[in-house]
Amino acid sequence: MAMPSKRPRVDAPSLSMPSPSRLLQLPAELREEIWILAVTEWAPEKAVKDSAVRMLRRTPVRLDRFNRPLPAGITRVSRQLRHESLHLYYQYNQFELWRPLFWINDWTFSTLIDWLGQLGPRMEWLNDIALMYKHESELDHDIEEALWEMGFAFSQPGVISDRCELSEFEQSHQALGLPRHFGRKTRDRWLAAAT
Repeated sequence: MAMPSKRPRVDAPSLSMPSPSRLLQLPAELREEIWILAVTEWAPEKAVKDSAVRMLRRTPVRLDRFNRPLPAGITRVSRQLRHESLHLYYQYNQFELWRPLFWINDWTFSTLIDWLGQLGPRMEWLNDIALMYKHESELDHDIEEALWEMGFAFSQPGVISDRCELSEFEQSHQALGLPRHFGRKTRDRWLAAAT
């Protein structure tokens, strides 16, 4: 009686082992260019009727009390990708936050201070922070000097810039020539905090 022939056994580990990523085998300089494009915030330009190609522009990462976006997803894929891409996220993006009000004695409730505290040593990677403000009186205090006194020193000067940000209501009252308090029933929170 002839013995039935057995099929050759296939090693199970060879099926479950993923093949190495070809992306990670690219030269480091090329991978860095890819990571920069992957970690930078992009938004479409305003549509042009004749343009068939959609153009993108860099957009800032806006942080506030309720919105703390995580770094780009590629920074959370693996340890190697995090090591190669996280610093690029902080170097190549502009971060927008509201300027802390200097007349408030305790700045620890400020989104900026809280965020910088969470960053820790990664703070040295920051190159561009735009602090938004509503009134010129907020610019009387040098924010970089105040942060330095609190122990938040940037690796280079000029990381922080200021930008005026007005709500639609504030923009419309100026365009229509109305007084600033027109249509409001509450006191201006900026003036209320100063008194």
